[in-house]
Amino acid sequence: MSLTLWLMEGLSSQRDIISSIKTFWEKSFCNKTFINKTSKSLTLIASHRNQRNEILSLADIALIEPREDAQRFQFIVDTVEEYGVNAIHAGRNPQWFESHRAAIEALGVSLTTGATDANSFELADDKVEFAAYMQQHALPVVASVQINSADQLRDEIAQNRQLPQPARLCVKPVTGIYGMGFWRFDDSANPMAAFTHPDNRKVHPDLYLHALAQQGEFAPLVLMPYLPGPEYSVDMLVSKGKVLAAVARRKEGSLQYLEQSGEAYQLALRCAEVMQGDGLINVQTRHNDDGVPVLLEINMRPSGGIGYTRHSGVNLPGLFALFTLGVLSAAEVTEIAKNSFSPAVVRPLTEAVLYSATLENSPSNKVNA
Repeated sequence: MSLTLWLMEGLSSQRDIISSIKTFWEKSFCNKTFINKTSKSLTLIASHRNQRNEILSLADIALIEPREDAQRFQFIVDTVEEYGVNAIHAGRNPQWFESHRAAIEALGVSLTTGATDANSFELADDKVEFAAYMQQHALPVVASVQINSADQLRDEIAQNRQLPQPARLCVKPVTGIYGMGFWRFDDSANPMAAFTHPDNRKVHPDLYLHALAQQGEFAPLVLMPYLPGPEYSVDMLVSKGKVLAAVARRKEGSLQYLEQSGEAYQLALRCAEVMQGDGLINVQTRHNDDGVPVLLEINMRPSGGIGYTRHSGVNLPGLFALFTLGVLSAAEVTEIAKNSFSPAVVRPLTEAVLYSATLENSPSNKVNA
């Protein structure tokens, strides 16, 4: 008998999640940690819309998802029936999954999307609305102003320049991921800086305003002060608003310090509870000029760096798998996360992985063999 977990397409960390789950399961049962918990084996299914062999090859079974929303539900029905799926983790299209939650769970599987209703995703995606919502719950959050035109942005920048102590300002789209569209305004920046050193994310505000005025339809922006930091990225496993396990990554230059305490850590946990997170999610904070952490945003999904947290001894994807499959209780997850944690320092590196031309774990290849 096997417990089957299906990891559908994610945004940035699907490969790390698969690897973490397999490592945790194999290590736990080889060490007989959960010998009395279950005698079943684990089957991991991974799927993606694209031929991402470097991701899919790590799973026991690899599937290609349909590209059209209209085909997704039948694909889920067929996969659940064929492989006896017990639980589904949805990395993309959370609103679609939430709108089909009842029908999917009627198939006899549990569904994890990052939250328990579509409104949470809409709130998390809108950085201005999110900031207002955190203020309503008395949680410190970075001050945010929605910008609806180039003229409004020009006025806000001019007013800031007239202040006795002008704030360092930055801007980014109201909705978006991966930090796309984020720029820091710097009056001393060389006009070519944004082109010669784009990774610094600094631009002279006049150059930015000139470019903004040239575009057609205006996409709303959020203007906020740029905070000195440090920045924290807190990865966590949450069950219907209750945080079961978490690891904070304090970012200092190219190094990340893994922690499990402190003001930023506690603030992130409270944010996840207020937002009623459910599954693997991420909260980001940054220290203000007074050295106090404030909320930047919440991602109702696993972060790109969730795999780094394994170096603390806490395997969040592994704990998620055993919890959602019913092998571990909420209390056991919390105890394991607490007892296995050890502070660590990591440095993210870029590496190449071997890309297989064909997927040996694809049912279509086995049929053709």
